[in-house]
Amino acid sequence: MAPRVIVLGAGITGLSSADCVQRACPQAHVQLVSEDFSPKTTGDGSAGFWEPYLMTDSAAQMVKRVSAVTFKHLTSLAYSPLAGVVKTQMLSGYHLCAGVPKEVPSYADTFENYRDLSKKEMERFPDAEWGTFSTTVSVDVTPYMAWLMRSFKAQGGIVRRQKVTTIEEIASECDILINCSATSSRYLFNDDGVFPVRGQVWKVRAPWLKHFYVWDNHGKGHTYILPGVDYVTVGGTAQVGDWNRQPDSQDAARIWENAVEFLPALRQATPLKSWAGLRPSRESPRLECQPMKVLGRTIKVIHNYGHGGSGVTMHWGCALEVARMVLEALGTEENEAKQIVSRL
Repeated sequence: MAPRVIVLGAGITGLSSADCVQRACPQAHVQLVSEDFSPKTTGDGSAGFWEPYLMTDSAAQMVKRVSAVTFKHLTSLAYSPLAGVVKTQMLSGYHLCAGVPKEVPSYADTFENYRDLSKKEMERFPDAEWGTFSTTVSVDVTPYMAWLMRSFKAQGGIVRRQKVTTIEEIASECDILINCSATSSRYLFNDDGVFPVRGQVWKVRAPWLKHFYVWDNHGKGHTYILPGVDYVTVGGTAQVGDWNRQPDSQDAARIWENAVEFLPALRQATPLKSWAGLRPSRESPRLECQPMKVLGRTIKVIHNYGHGGSGVTMHWGCALEVARMVLEALGTEENEAKQIVSRL
């Protein structure tokens, strides 16, 4: 009998996990179960910008490891014939800060060309006292997720729209359950440690902007201007514990005023929409396998959630680790599982 796997949650974390598991285990019957699918996920509203964001130091090494894997994956797409399909690109730009210089982040060596700004470069940003230049990678998430969905279905993956309110509703249908349910893990798995961090952004058209800008102004918060292939994302907010998914007019006005004050070149941009979503945050992202007894039988639950503002940044590295854990749960030797995953 084919192993039965359910992936719960179809955001970028769940969809990439389903795709990797189905490719690593072609004999498995993999179902992707969710109430919402792209383009109605948190990832769809994000900038798709590679950089660990809103993460604590408690999981720094794990975040760096899986994020570096994602960087390599997205970079390979950016240099492939698929770049125009998934809409991924290499993107250079500036991190700037008012006040005391920040420590070099642990993941700085994953960026390309990471360096301090010269005195001449700093003259362009009179309010900043410190800055760096680097090259990263970004992806327009909606077309990328459409590509992942086509890949998953082409391999025989099954998609099911269902709102799951208790694990008992689906436990009898699977041998392995992959939990990518984000903030829903609070009630599905009694995890009080996962919480929302609300983000609100503008999507605008400004094709003359070719660099990204991340501006940490201690007095006015965090401003970011992140060009994608089709639009520029301007943000933002990081409101801990706020469950409001609707754009707020006051937040929208403040975000825009701060961004234009920092970068006047943005002023003639054409606003497309204001968007808000919830980042599923946790002290440490949860990426582990756990046996669980449900309805009198034991199933293996692989948790993959709590990535905060780094869902896109971590998604592929986490998905590969999930695929490895599934293989090992099905009896594959550790070294063989690693070899299979390395070919994905």
